Amino acid sequence: MIKFFRKIRYNLMEQNKTRKYFKYAIGEIILVVVGILIALQINTWNQDIINTSNEQNYLVGLKNDLEKQINAFNGSVEFGNIIIDIGESTLEDFSLTGNLLQIDSINSKLSKMMYSLSYPNIETTFNELNTTGQLNLIKEKSLRSKIIKYYQNSESNKESVNGNLQNVFYNQIFPTIKSSVIIHPENFRFNSKKINKALIREKLNVEFESNLVKPDKEFEIVNAISMVIIVTNTNIKHIQNSLEEAELLLKDINKELNND
Repeated sequence: MIKFFRKIRYNLMEQNKTRKYFKYAIGEIILVVVGILIALQINTWNQDIINTSNEQNYLVGLKNDLEKQINAFNGSVEFGNIIIDIGESTLEDFSLTGNLLQIDSINSKLSKMMYSLSYPNIETTFNELNTTGQLNLIKEKSLRSKIIKYYQNSESNKESVNGNLQNVFYNQIFPTIKSSVIIHPENFRFNSKKINKALIREKLNVEFESNLVKPDKEFEIVNAISMVIIVTNTNIKHIQNSLEEAELLLKDINKELNND
């Protein structure tokens, strides 16, 4: 094609048709420019198709992450409420008996209050979007803002939960309860036929019972139970805040996916 145009130019020059040559040259330039513009437009269309495909993939990834996180949030709230119920029933029994030893299954109840309520953190897709600078692929600005805001708030709630666990639960509550119970692996969902629970309890029971009736130890344990209830309830509220925001964001993402 280039040789063809070049041959025409040579023929015009040889025939001394200057005006026609310039007209042809201008036409050739316009043709080249139009070709370039068409090529650029095609590239733009292709890139738009790629970007749209990537946006859909990321939205689906965010949707899957949120669905998993919502399930985890619900599980954490349910688990936290179980811990609170155990703590409240233990305090209720203590208020009636005035003696920790008279509370049924006190060792098991105290052991279960050694469980902590962690924050479910599932943000694989958002981290990829953020670290690769691909957040702008989400074309809908309001949705993009909601996504960023959700994960910022989620991070804040996670820090609050982790702060409560580290500063209050593990530093203050956990040591008190740990030093007050006979720890059986089965109380922590680990069963072993090799462990003689009855023998261990028999050997340690005297120390266990004498420890619980000490006024100062009793005081510490009752306060620790109350703190378990307070910390767990506080962390549940942080998780519920994220849960509500996650459900709203999931609806917006589903709406965007269905529109496409």
